[in-house]
Amino acid sequence: MSSRVSMLRLKAFVGGESPGNIAVMRLVFYVLSIIILLVLGEQVINDPGAGGYLSLTKSLLYFLMGVVAATIANSTGAGGGIVFLPIFIGLGFSPIESLSTSIAIQCFGMSSGSLAWIAYHERERRVLPEQWRNFYLMLSVAILSSCVGIQLTLKLLPDPYLDIELVFSVFSLFVGAYILQRALRNRSESIGRSNALGAQEMLGLAMVGSIGGVVTSWISVGVGELLLIYLIAIGVRLNVAVAVAVCVSAVSVLSAIPHFMAERVVSLHVLVFAAPGALIGGFVARYIATWLGAHKLKVAASCWIILSSLPHLIFYFFK
Repeated sequence: MSSRVSMLRLKAFVGGESPGNIAVMRLVFYVLSIIILLVLGEQVINDPGAGGYLSLTKSLLYFLMGVVAATIANSTGAGGGIVFLPIFIGLGFSPIESLSTSIAIQCFGMSSGSLAWIAYHERERRVLPEQWRNFYLMLSVAILSSCVGIQLTLKLLPDPYLDIELVFSVFSLFVGAYILQRALRNRSESIGRSNALGAQEMLGLAMVGSIGGVVTSWISVGVGELLLIYLIAIGVRLNVAVAVAVCVSAVSVLSAIPHFMAERVVSLHVLVFAAPGALIGGFVARYIATWLGAHKLKVAASCWIILSSLPHLIFYFFK
């Protein structure tokens, strides 16, 4: 079974360009992204007091951070906030500035990654049609429930009145441990379920999406990780689960960003340097994910997530 999955993945990896409509969508997205970043960059240059002056070294570091975070996020399904949030808080940003800037960068990185995964879906469904049968249905249910959760939370309970760093760390530790134990327990790559999701599973998907939306509105990650765990648990193939998680995360942060832009709490000087890196990371992540394969991908992702959660937990319990 494992050799069959590897052969099919290789065919999809090397086979053809993106279908015409997807290729056009990706081109339009990258052009619009560049235009938006140029406009924001001009705003930062003309009003340096709004974002502060950045040295060349810091600018490069933010760019590289965007590349790394988006690569990890879009190859594993774990949101880029797994990387961004602890770094921003460690740099002394306020919780709301860390949250909003993380979401803003993910709008570029996760969108880039989601378009790459959709293009991959359009190619691979020709050789694995059963595994991708429910892809757009799962996307629709998860996106709708996540956006509802985000919007209701931002309107009714924008401040969770909790230690955001502690919530983030505990959540990350739980997600990382779950993925790692599944990777160590099952080293072979499953081709995934071929039957359609039932009504109860779809209801569960909607519940997970809405809960993930609530968590994402507070800590900038959550919906992708929870969806990944749920979909793996019900037997969905890993690449399909990651694709759903990335696409839902992209739409979720896009639905949240107007709220934070209106509040003027996004750090534009960080965004204009980190977002280009995130665009690149989102573009290459799918290739890395399919090249690594399920087992290595799960182990790498879980170890990174666990390590990112430890510093604040250690400080919190031993301060």
